Amino acid sequence: MMAESPDPTNPFLTRALTRWGVANTFEGPMRTEGEKDLQFLNLEQWEKTIIDQRGESRPCLTIDQIGEPYRQLVGQMRASKPSLQITPVDSGADIDTAEAYQGLIRHVEQTGGAKAAREEAFKGAVGPGWGYYRLYTDFEYSDSPDPIALFDQCIKYKPIENAFTVFRDPSTPLHEPWKCHWALHVEDLPTEDFTAQWPEALATNADCFAATGLAMPDWYPEGAVRVADYFYLEEQDDPNSPEMALLADGRVVPFAQAPAGVAILQRRRRRLQVVKLAKITGAEILEGNEDKTAGREQPWPFIPIVPIWGESLTVKGKRSVRGIVRAARDAQRAYNYQVAELVYELALSPKSKVVMAEGQDEGYTEMWKRAASEAYPALKYKPVSLLGQPVPPPQVANFTDPAKIQALVVAINQAKADLRSTTGWYDATDPSRANTEQSGRAILARKESQAEGAVNYKDSFGSALLFEGMLLLGAIPKVYHRQNRVLRIVGLEDETETEEVTVGQPRKTRKSQRGVQGIFQWGAGRYDVVPSVGASYTTRRQEAADLGMQLLEVLGKTHPPMAAAVAPMVIRQMDIPSSREIADRADRTLPPEVRGQEQDQDDPEAMQAQLAQMQQQMQEAQQMVGQMTKAIETDQVKAEAEAQRTQQSDEVKLKIAAMELQARGQMEQAKIAADIRVAEMKIAAEFRLAQFKAETDLSQQNDQQAHEAAQGSAEAALADRMAAVGHAHDMETGEMGHRQAMEEQRERPPNGSASA
Repeated sequence: MMAESPDPTNPFLTRALTRWGVANTFEGPMRTEGEKDLQFLNLEQWEKTIIDQRGESRPCLTIDQIGEPYRQLVGQMRASKPSLQITPVDSGADIDTAEAYQGLIRHVEQTGGAKAAREEAFKGAVGPGWGYYRLYTDFEYSDSPDPIALFDQCIKYKPIENAFTVFRDPSTPLHEPWKCHWALHVEDLPTEDFTAQWPEALATNADCFAATGLAMPDWYPEGAVRVADYFYLEEQDDPNSPEMALLADGRVVPFAQAPAGVAILQRRRRRLQVVKLAKITGAEILEGNEDKTAGREQPWPFIPIVPIWGESLTVKGKRSVRGIVRAARDAQRAYNYQVAELVYELALSPKSKVVMAEGQDEGYTEMWKRAASEAYPALKYKPVSLLGQPVPPPQVANFTDPAKIQALVVAINQAKADLRSTTGWYDATDPSRANTEQSGRAILARKESQAEGAVNYKDSFGSALLFEGMLLLGAIPKVYHRQNRVLRIVGLEDETETEEVTVGQPRKTRKSQRGVQGIFQWGAGRYDVVPSVGASYTTRRQEAADLGMQLLEVLGKTHPPMAAAVAPMVIRQMDIPSSREIADRADRTLPPEVRGQEQDQDDPEAMQAQLAQMQQQMQEAQQMVGQMTKAIETDQVKAEAEAQRTQQSDEVKLKIAAMELQARGQMEQAKIAADIRVAEMKIAAEFRLAQFKAETDLSQQNDQQAHEAAQGSAEAALADRMAAVGHAHDMETGEMGHRQAMEEQRERPPNGSASA
């Protein structure tokens, strides 16, 4: 029995339908262009009007050139293995809990269908320009005998194959999805399925849209009913946080306890942001709270619809989002048209006609009919017409224009180049580049340019992963909260451990034979998410193995013991069967101190053996130290003797040099003294000669005054000569001292010994 029609003025339902209309209107142009992009990817690249104009006589070929770069971008994403790195932020967080978060997120990704959901959304971002995927909670399958385990929930991913079924708040910033206030994810269910799932719901209602102004076919298409998951945010006061006041003196106190006489600068109450979900049709609320008047609370901190965008632009205040198809559509149309025309022109060649006079094919009619399909050794004809007049042989009428075919080939190549530039895709196997680019550097440069042109898609995917990590961090403490619930933690190499959740108890760790198990508390402290969009771990492991082999080759020549220590690590990275077993066996051949593995602290025998081994190693080390000490002492004695011998040799050399310098100085002094003596004797002789001459002049003139003048002149001349001799003596003495100093400098030992 059908339920009665609800009140069309229901404010909750009216608001939800109005929001859907706002989003539908705002995204209308973007959705129209996105549909065309999808049609091109679906090989619907000819417009219907052009197909009708060409008719059946001219082909409408579709040689897809956009699909290759589209598949290449999607393939790069599929080959990667994105990951979420969880790091502690404040003092209440710790690394062990961050690793537990990260390991649980890996488990959720593996079992919840993260790969398929992300791929569908990324395909939408590359194609029409946007894509979405959802996170939701569901009951977890459990074979535990504990009945409470039947109510355990887990987080899963939901792919959204049709991105046009999501209607979001248009005011949301494109790259801040956590600011989205509402969103609707719609689905058109066949009427039979809808009635079977909600037997008491209204399958059709034409009167309930009067208050909203929406058309009924939008929500009740023919033979189906549109059902929407309506997410919305609702702010509530935190019941555990009273209203606080900021005082003028800088103190923050409860508003009710604010002291009198102190000015209150601000007053605030902590607000909680709650996500709610209601499943609705255009006429009623199918699922929500208990009385079906609103939505029910969700564990998510934000609306759990993750968007991935392509290339975004804002033109005249309107947002436009597109993928790689939009700019390449015209080039693809031109390519299809030119190829179709070329095929049409080439197809006319076999249909060329033969021009002959009437009666020339008489007797050979069947031969000429089959001439286009059969290889006759000769084509016969009559050389006369029906009137018996001689005529030339038949001629083939060629309706194909070679110049037109050449022009079409040039146009095809130009259209193909336009496709490469609009999609940013480089084909290294293109035969047209065989003679133009032979160097690997040129090919690598083009590939790097292609990767740089597509980096916005990779960056957008990283932003989506960041938002996904924020959703998971907020929901995990609320979903995986049951006391003593066992969780599966997945490591980097897909190894699995178990963790137990204990609410309200301090975190601790213990060891067991099954491995390390942790007891910790969710929600303690703050954690951040760092997304990584790179090569898969398998690719990194192969790269590490290649580098490890090169390192082993170098160490094998320079340091064989180090090569033996590194070999197990390199073997463990190899992508071969039983690589871990081989590495473990190689590890066991190494000493424990080289292996770097900790012994089990709970095994007394192992500890005793390790202690004995360490004592033996200490004894060997002491013996080695003694030997090295003796060797050092012997070497030190040799070094001291050698130094003493070197010092004595330097002193002898220095003394010999000093004696030679002293003898050389004495010889110089004797030579100078002899020169001075000769000069003095010469001056005395000249003086006596001058005196004798003066006396002779005086005796001749008998003039006492003249005699005194002559005597004074002789004395003055004598003084000048003596001064000149003294100056020469000083110059010789200074030059000899300078030479002696230079000789001492040359003879001094370079190391500056003590005797020097």
